[in-house]
Amino acid sequence: MTQTTQSSKTFNPIFFVALGIVFWLEALLCIRWGGASLFVNDNPWLVLWFIASIPIAWCLVTASAFVSKVSGSDLLTAVVIMALTASSLDGVALTWFQGWYGLTPAELLLAAAWLLWGVGLSLGIGYWASRQ
Repeated sequence: MTQTTQSSKTFNPIFFVALGIVFWLEALLCIRWGGASLFVNDNPWLVLWFIASIPIAWCLVTASAFVSKVSGSDLLTAVVIMALTASSLDGVALTWFQGWYGLTPAELLLAAAWLLWGVGLSLGIGYWASRQ
């Protein structure tokens, strides 16, 4: 007789939507508070900010996996949900609520590039971490 056991944990996509909202809000506040001095053309610190985003994205993916106790393909699914949520909020905010960022259009373009970079990094790190 074969016994089937159900997993004691359930995958809750709403939790990852909430994390995506939190991470997006953190990025928005980062841009709002430091963006006017950071997201400026020819700013030498900008490249360092993009590089510093790599370990930040890794920490966020790792923390999400730890808090939610997901791994493997569930981790990748979780990261996709968070990235989808954050990038959708970015799209809406950058289109209709640009004032939230407190930047000029030229600065906003660089901030939007950083936001896209962060989402891409998170997806790449989520993919890599799900294969471990």
